Amino acid sequence: MEEGSKPQFSEILFPGGPPKNVAETKQTLDLYKIMVASSESLVGRRQAVNTFFLTMNGALLTASGLIVKSSDGDKLGWIGIAVLAVAGAILCGAWRSLITSFGQLNSGKFQVINTIERYLGTAIYAAEWEALGRGENPDIYRSFTSREIWVPNALLALHIITVFVAFGLGTDIL
Repeated sequence: MEEGSKPQFSEILFPGGPPKNVAETKQTLDLYKIMVASSESLVGRRQAVNTFFLTMNGALLTASGLIVKSSDGDKLGWIGIAVLAVAGAILCGAWRSLITSFGQLNSGKFQVINTIERYLGTAIYAAEWEALGRGENPDIYRSFTSREIWVPNALLALHIITVFVAFGLGTDIL
């Protein structure tokens, strides 16, 4: 590598070059197992984040419904609903950002896993990815991230509509 040039991915992953003997291959296999476990734990963290945000949005929408039912259309009630809807919209924005980050992180993990597999006896994840058309045909495979992001998008739209309705109805009361 020339001075000042950016190292290639495989040079970073294997700074001493690919495994050259049984001991290095065993060490590579151990690192592979760590990456697979890390990828699996990422799925668990991702699900926990989704559960948290879904629960928070449900609570905000429930609170808005309770305010509508108990406020008799007064100005303070509509302001409360608008505040809850803005909070929900902010939560949905953060949720969307985290979903995107989790997707990017998972892609990076699988790039490492697939590269390590080249030096092992079998490449099961690379073969699976190939069987799925490398993600190029949505009839065969759609990323979880592309589907997962529908939920915060739908809730974000609902919160935005709620803000406009709250301000519209709230101004009628003034």
